[in-house]
Amino acid sequence: MPVDERKLVVEIRSYNHRYLDISTRLARMLYPFESEIRKQTAAAISRGKLEVAIQLDSGRADNCGIQADPEAASRIHDMLKLVQQRVGVRGDIDLSALLSFKDAIFTCSEQTFEEEVFLKALEGCLGQALKALQAMQAAEGGAIAGDISQRMRAIERLTDDINARAPAVLAARTRALKERIQSLCAEVAIDEARMLQEIAILADRSDITEELVRAKSHIGQFLLWIESPEPIGRKLDFLIQEINREINTIGSKASDSEISLLVVAAKNELEKIREQVQNVM
Repeated sequence: MPVDERKLVVEIRSYNHRYLDISTRLARMLYPFESEIRKQTAAAISRGKLEVAIQLDSGRADNCGIQADPEAASRIHDMLKLVQQRVGVRGDIDLSALLSFKDAIFTCSEQTFEEEVFLKALEGCLGQALKALQAMQAAEGGAIAGDISQRMRAIERLTDDINARAPAVLAARTRALKERIQSLCAEVAIDEARMLQEIAILADRSDITEELVRAKSHIGQFLLWIESPEPIGRKLDFLIQEINREINTIGSKASDSEISLLVVAAKNELEKIREQVQNVM
């Protein structure tokens, strides 16, 4: 953005970070405005590690305020001639030798500007850069949210498959227990009602209904929260832990090869979601 025949250049780099961390690299003339720059940046961006670099380049060489000191150049030349004679070094002392002492020969006076006008231009230029960053973050966030939602719905379908399989597994478990007890007590008179009661108690330990209900509830809440415009990284991470706990319990209680395969698939998707959620925490 041009400002009084000078060019104001704003560059913002953004990295994933749990909190807001702003570092600045500013032209010397911009040091008095650093607090305003940080304030405007923090108002637009809520989290991330940001590197804000702002340079003020002169549009014309005669606006640089560069001045030369010929007397200083002459003294430096004489000094170099003296050193050359003392140490016995031959050769000409040319301009390149004098430029080694450019800081002593040349000075650059600060350019003046109207502070209020300049600050307005600075805020406008920084605002444009921040809007571009917000648009980029929104596009990236939308892509991440879409991928996460797709994977979570895949987990939801897997839990539906587990739920459909669960009654048959429970029935098979009950039948196997009954056959086992009858085999062990073939020559012993047993109370049929008591036997069925004990079988029901043992089979209940393989019942995964509660875990499926809780997992479905967590998945629904996850899909609801991910649509929120508010920062929800920590909430999503918490739900991932809860879903993972329920899925692990389902796998250990069901003791069924088909359900075990579904559990492995669900955990694989959940791990990919966990990695993605780290980018929004």
